[in-house]
Amino acid sequence: MSQLVRSCGDVPLSERVFKSTCTTAPFIMSHLYCVSCPDMKPQRPEFYKQWDDDAMSRAMKAVLETGMSVRRAATEYNVPKSTLNDRIQGKVIHGCRSGPSRYLTEAEEEELLRFLIRSASIGYPKSRNAVIALVQRACNNKGLSVTVTHGWWEGFCRRNPSIVLRAPAQLCLARAKASDPEVFEHYFDLLESTLTEYDISDKPMQIFNMDETGVPLSPDLPKGVFKKGSKAVAVTSGDKSQLTVVACVSAGGFCIPPMVILDRKTLHPDMTIGELPGTTYGLSSKGWIDSELFNMWFNGHFLRYAPPVRPLLLLMDGHSTHFCPETIRLASEQDVVIFTLPPNTTHLAQPLDKGCFGPLKAEWKKVCHEHLVKEGRVVTRYSFSKLFGQAWMRSMTIKNIIAGFRVTGVYPLDRSKLLGKDEEDVSKVRACTSDEANEDFVKESVKKSKEEADKK
Repeated sequence: MSQLVRSCGDVPLSERVFKSTCTTAPFIMSHLYCVSCPDMKPQRPEFYKQWDDDAMSRAMKAVLETGMSVRRAATEYNVPKSTLNDRIQGKVIHGCRSGPSRYLTEAEEEELLRFLIRSASIGYPKSRNAVIALVQRACNNKGLSVTVTHGWWEGFCRRNPSIVLRAPAQLCLARAKASDPEVFEHYFDLLESTLTEYDISDKPMQIFNMDETGVPLSPDLPKGVFKKGSKAVAVTSGDKSQLTVVACVSAGGFCIPPMVILDRKTLHPDMTIGELPGTTYGLSSKGWIDSELFNMWFNGHFLRYAPPVRPLLLLMDGHSTHFCPETIRLASEQDVVIFTLPPNTTHLAQPLDKGCFGPLKAEWKKVCHEHLVKEGRVVTRYSFSKLFGQAWMRSMTIKNIIAGFRVTGVYPLDRSKLLGKDEEDVSKVRACTSDEANEDFVKESVKKSKEEADKK
């Protein structure tokens, strides 16, 4: 990991602290429930239905077509005599399932399954209660006087193991609409032309990605062991604030030291104990980045650690704090091409989001828990640098960095990473609710029921 962080030399701390004079901060945009395992229900005995369907069919054919007696056919084909007799007399239809009739036919359940999967794929997953209500409406329209309960839902899940009830990650409508393939086609066209124009398509050490992430001082704790019936509590600092960390990596696996932004007017030297070599600090009223701090980071930090070869491509989101006349002028002078990702697509197209920030947050959570267990102390701003350095070294690896650029299709350039999806993509998200789709399913269910009734 040592090759990922360059030495800061003898740069004094005073030159690595940037203080913002801005008094305002930019606006930052930042439940379904899971179902516990159902209670165990009595299972059928192991000896239930030990005869074969094909054998039963041959036995029925022998009785009906050749005049063989039911007793002899049952013995010869090894099927129960009473079961065979019920089918011969028409009391039971051969091939039907035992127990009460299903609310939905197999064809209707297949249609429901496709509907649920499609709804989830476009960002509108159905809850368990919503599915039950939908099936209840379908049964009412078919004239069935039944009540669809959670028992039906459990049976439906057993019959269709390809679906599972999970709490979804929240995706705002703006991000869902921005995931349209046309948006990514235009993005890749522009990215490819830019890489070709500056002749850096095969030069990963000249392609950089910069982004910020929030690191909470009191991250979520892992699950603990408690006595049944007791209250599950754990000691934390109670500090809900978080520090902003600015990261920048290249497609070749090189990692620039981080910049940590604190909500302080001055930086106490004790807050830097155990810091990563080369770490830069920013000071702002809210602890967020602003255009002034970004310009200081670009001029005093990025250009210091970036390779001397030019040109460089810097990928980042289009937040207003990333742009000011001074930064744009300086980037032009230094032959650094600032390339902005499409709006509301960073959750898919940002290399740091896809390859590094997830492992970083996971390692930070582990480090904080280890610190609490071993030292018996909570995380504060004075212990942040040392602990964060451990999480950073574990997560910002060459493997993770390169993977982030690969899965987003930036390097090697690969459009299929973001465009190689099914037709039923999030691009089909509509601004309206899915009530119309519910009505379509109910109508289709009634139509199929009438068709099956006409056939009979």
